[in-house]
Amino acid sequence: MKKKILLALTCLSFLRISSQVVQINTLASGFLYPVCIQNSGVSGDNRLFVVEKKGKIKIVDRATGTINSIPFLDITNRVYPVSTTGDERGLLGLAFHPDYSNNGYFYVNYVDTNGKTVIARFQVSSVPDIAMANSEQILLNIFQPYSNHKGGNLMFGPRDGYLYIALGDGGSGGDPQNRAQNIDSLLGKTLRIDVNNPNPPYYFSAPGNPFYGATPGRDEIFDWGLRNHWRCSFDRLTHDIWMGDVGQNQYEEINFRSHCDTLGHNYGWRCYEATSTYNTSGCQPQSNYTPPVYEYGHSLGCSVTGGYVYRGGEEGGLFGKYLFTDYCQGRIWALVPNGSGGWIGNQLVQSTSQINYDFSSWGEDVYGELYLAGVSSGKIFRLRDTACAPVAYIHHPDTLYSCSGAVTHIEATYGTGLNYNWSVSSSGNWSITSGQGSSAINISNDQNSIASIYVSVYNGTCAAVSNTVVVIPYASLMGSDSAYCTFSSADTLTGYPAGGSFSGPGITGNVFDPAIAGAGTHTITYTFSSNAGDCFSDCILSQTKTVMVNQCTGLNEIKNISLLKVYPNPASSKLTIDFYIGGRSDLNIYLRDALGRKVVEKACKCDAGKQSADLEVQGLSEGIYFLSLEAEQFQKVEKIIIRK
Repeated sequence: MKKKILLALTCLSFLRISSQVVQINTLASGFLYPVCIQNSGVSGDNRLFVVEKKGKIKIVDRATGTINSIPFLDITNRVYPVSTTGDERGLLGLAFHPDYSNNGYFYVNYVDTNGKTVIARFQVSSVPDIAMANSEQILLNIFQPYSNHKGGNLMFGPRDGYLYIALGDGGSGGDPQNRAQNIDSLLGKTLRIDVNNPNPPYYFSAPGNPFYGATPGRDEIFDWGLRNHWRCSFDRLTHDIWMGDVGQNQYEEINFRSHCDTLGHNYGWRCYEATSTYNTSGCQPQSNYTPPVYEYGHSLGCSVTGGYVYRGGEEGGLFGKYLFTDYCQGRIWALVPNGSGGWIGNQLVQSTSQINYDFSSWGEDVYGELYLAGVSSGKIFRLRDTACAPVAYIHHPDTLYSCSGAVTHIEATYGTGLNYNWSVSSSGNWSITSGQGSSAINISNDQNSIASIYVSVYNGTCAAVSNTVVVIPYASLMGSDSAYCTFSSADTLTGYPAGGSFSGPGITGNVFDPAIAGAGTHTITYTFSSNAGDCFSDCILSQTKTVMVNQCTGLNEIKNISLLKVYPNPASSKLTIDFYIGGRSDLNIYLRDALGRKVVEKACKCDAGKQSADLEVQGLSEGIYFLSLEAEQFQKVEKIIIRK
């Protein structure tokens, strides 16, 4: 199966030392082999859950660093008895059910005393800081042939609610049994399962998995061809997936999957280590595998520790960057887009001398702030940017279309202790109804005017201004008359927002031809479709207009207005109107606002034939207006947009 090919960048060619300086501050210490940091996902929960490899999960306060004296969970007697930091077995992963606040379920990934990988569900007790060790329900029990390469990551998909499970290739060196490429084995894979099955085995395979159903291969597999993907994450804003996959002898790699990408992916191990040939016996052409988006050689480290895209509110210089590190040398990198579909890796400068803390894992608190675990030191660290800049970012596309209902709620990135000042401007009646001063506002909207929205964020010392979001609540169809003769020239149509399509009788592209449409009353539709930054759902705006085409053979029938052209539209200072009138007539030209009030008017004692008139609109506010040409029994109306 041929997979989408992504651009691979090697650190050896594109490594840059960034001038950005970060601090690594100790939050808490005294842990025994910490390898995972998680949050409950419950809004306002200040707890971090630290997984110790020997079998305990402990709670630490994200603000004070205080560690609870009683573990949240202790399953030491069920976990393989590791005695060194280098032992890859033990309690390795933790994830909280998306509905944890109601059902109290959480899931762990551990290697048991027999050396098997166990994926199990537990439940919290009536005491929020203590789980019930006797509540275990085992979902998967997976044979492991060797002592290394267990993977261990667990995470829930923010869109689908499925549990994603990282399993290494089973160990030894070079994947001697080629398990990562074997689609009948769960090893060397990312699994994706639905855990909402009340009966044993307490899960369903996800129907969208590549080998689901009659397709050969294990139903649980989501991705394959992975060696030992150590720490994976979802971007909490975009929902893209990031994976750090530990290399064999030469290269470490970072893999990326867009949230729009629904294919199963084969990342190439053991055929390739990153983008370099490793063992291609029985392998397909390299183009059939998905390469990493970034790789680096062992002169810079020896074991990648995958991280997160920073989406917190307090460290503005880190926002939107994928941060990762290396277990052996402790460098911290930031990946950023290079503008052409690839990525550039920048090594960040640490404010203290480079120290090897044996960083075993990254963690994210409920607010999106980032932490690191030092497996040898037993410490949990908070990552800070030394620059004074909060995050000012609105969680909506820069152009927002009011497609499924009026836009009434706008959110920005939240940071503790930050102040927010929102601005909503328009020519209409948009206003903030609640939330000013917080990271989210409710607004009253005006479906007849365009609004611009941004927020300024302050942390007491520094300020930042967000992206501007323009809200467009309607589509407009311009350039079509309300009446034509069958012999009239074809009329070029214009739609707003640009990029939509026209449909109806006599329509070819953006041209309406009365001769093709024929006599009668016809409906023309302009439809604008945008995914608004979300590849899984379209936003659709449309406007229709009724036009009449006559044979125009009698005297009374030709005394009408046709071939109307109004330009520019949108207009800012002057509006020009060209039209054809079928006979001498007294004509009134009006420009009305959205409430029907006349704001500009002009009279014309017009002879038959082509006519032209100009209206001054410079003094009008931005918004939607209606141009009306009225003569005897005839009236034509066009929607006009005034934009400064």
